[in-house]
Amino acid sequence: MAHFPHPHTKLRAPRLCFTTGESVSFSVEGKETQGTLQAVSTTGGSARILRPLTPGTLAEISLHLSTGPVSALVEFLPPRPQGRFFAQAFRFVAFGDDDYARFHRTLQMLRAGERMARV
Repeated sequence: MAHFPHPHTKLRAPRLCFTTGESVSFSVEGKETQGTLQAVSTTGGSARILRPLTPGTLAEISLHLSTGPVSALVEFLPPRPQGRFFAQAFRFVAFGDDDYARFHRTLQMLRAGERMARV
């Protein structure tokens, strides 16, 4: 069964920020865009990318987490310039069962203070 995140409108999901340069890739209509994960939460996140993507575009995201690879469907939000890069915000639209379980295990480990290792 697929999981569809539902954000609470009055309660912001806690963000986990990354300074270690965790890689992330987005697939938009067969074209890959690589980036560096900056922050993530149960509802979305942001990545540092070279070229911004149009808000509203749907893509598949691939994250390489300590509990294993995670794929999900995301929707892009408006980007923000960061020097020659962009902070591209996204929100999660849907996860598969296994990906959802791995993603939430990783978030729990990170909240408990464990380091995230690349796979």
